[in-house]
Amino acid sequence: MPKNGYGIVDILLRSALLCIGLLPRRCLCGLSNALAFLTERVVGYRRRVVMDNLRKAFPNKPEKELRRIASASYRNFFDVTLNIFRIRYASQKRVMRSVAHRNPQLMNDLYLRGRSGILLAGHYSCWEYIGTVKQYTGHRTIAAYQPLSFAPLERIIAEGRERFGATMTALRETFRVLLDCQARGELTMTLMVSDQSPAKGSCSHWLTLLGQLTPVLMGPERIAQKLACPVLYLRIVEQRRFCYEYELVMLSENAALEKPMAVTKKFYEALEADIIRSPQRWMWMHRRWKNQHRFEAEKICVA
Repeated sequence: MPKNGYGIVDILLRSALLCIGLLPRRCLCGLSNALAFLTERVVGYRRRVVMDNLRKAFPNKPEKELRRIASASYRNFFDVTLNIFRIRYASQKRVMRSVAHRNPQLMNDLYLRGRSGILLAGHYSCWEYIGTVKQYTGHRTIAAYQPLSFAPLERIIAEGRERFGATMTALRETFRVLLDCQARGELTMTLMVSDQSPAKGSCSHWLTLLGQLTPVLMGPERIAQKLACPVLYLRIVEQRRFCYEYELVMLSENAALEKPMAVTKKFYEALEADIIRSPQRWMWMHRRWKNQHRFEAEKICVA
């Protein structure tokens, strides 16, 4: 699309999303419910993928319960989507009222000890408020992200996360940026959503997640090992819709001292426990357990 076309789209998109971002919580819940119903029941978007994933993960659950979880997962998807716009356009006071940080002193203790860290989260519940951790630590907070093909939306997401002091960094540039910060003696806390599937043909490390062989990304662990820094997990509890509690869990005090894949395994164990507790909070629309993964897994040692 030409640059001037992006400009028009950007203006129209921001105007619409500004209205959404300023809606009160009850209206956001209603809008999310309506969008979820249309997507699941009318359009049927990825409903088969969602149900197949749920049947594999929870083979002992009755079909009726799986359908209930599926419907709730669509609502969760749109809650997360609407939160992106809420974080960008609502007042900072209102945004901060939507997230409670249970033990932010864990990060601050690292800062006082002169330690940088890596903070890992999954595509579970709403991770979009992760940029607000800057309010509780002296670290320079860096939010690693995968660039989107639709530039106007990417800018809106970046602006929302950077409102609270986080620095957006493309995933492929993260290690270089962290090395530069380390060379300057600057302490960092790097925020990464780390349960994506590797690209097709590059599945070389596997773990068992919810009873399924699952290819995993090793980038976050490798960065933490090279920097010899602690790794934390972000546990997210939904207190009520559009209101969340963030709890920090220490996975490793020094990733460089851990065995290969140990940190990644701890991350997935923590994520799995959260999914089992509230399965509707995870993003089931992704094709996580693809047929070609089985072929690749036969040639790889699984942890």
